[in-house]
Amino acid sequence: MSQSPPQAQVIGSSESTRHPRNLMIGFVLLAVAAVAGAISAGWIPNFLTGIGLTNEVLLYVAELAGFYALVFLLVGVLGAPSGPRDYFGGAALMALGIFAYTAAHDLPGMRGFAFGPGTAPRMFAAALGALGLAVSVTGLFTKGSGIDRFYLRGPFFITLSVLLFAWMVRPLGLVIASFLSICAAAGATPEARVLETVIWGAVLTAFCCFLFPYALNLPMQLWPNSWDLASILKGLSTFR
Repeated sequence: MSQSPPQAQVIGSSESTRHPRNLMIGFVLLAVAAVAGAISAGWIPNFLTGIGLTNEVLLYVAELAGFYALVFLLVGVLGAPSGPRDYFGGAALMALGIFAYTAAHDLPGMRGFAFGPGTAPRMFAAALGALGLAVSVTGLFTKGSGIDRFYLRGPFFITLSVLLFAWMVRPLGLVIASFLSICAAAGATPEARVLETVIWGAVLTAFCCFLFPYALNLPMQLWPNSWDLASILKGLSTFR
């Protein structure tokens, strides 16, 4: 019984040191966002073009760094979130939605009742951002799980799936690219089974083939323009 007050004091001190750390991270990200935004707006000369950081890339950096600055400053002021996993996971979903919405800003939107190429990306980005906001608010006020150890398998196979789709959709068409990318994404979990992956890959591929070319009226080819092996290899070698 006599040891409980010192223990409580240690826990309280560790909680109090966590807030200044979040504030420091938030202010550093805010400074990065300010510099990147000033360069992308043309207020400061871009001295980073030599390493591939164009004004458009710096605009993305400014938006995401500014957003995460608010995320860390909020918990720096209010204190640690009750559910860190939900709070930061929802923030990651919102950041992805912001990135997707900004990336699709040059695409034309709806014309009357017809979907344009930018309609679906903006809709999905907005839905993802709203879902992330709900999850993040829940994690801020509702007690939940902490952040577990980071595992590389999930992010690796999800990233591989996205890259495979972007690489194969032009030369191989939507059917093959969708099926192979879905199969690659299944490798993110050790619980995946070959037969289940093939079945779900076929179902989701059929859904994508109906959604994009027909429901959304997007100009996406279903199959390769030519089944000639040399033409396919040439298309795969010129990744855009």
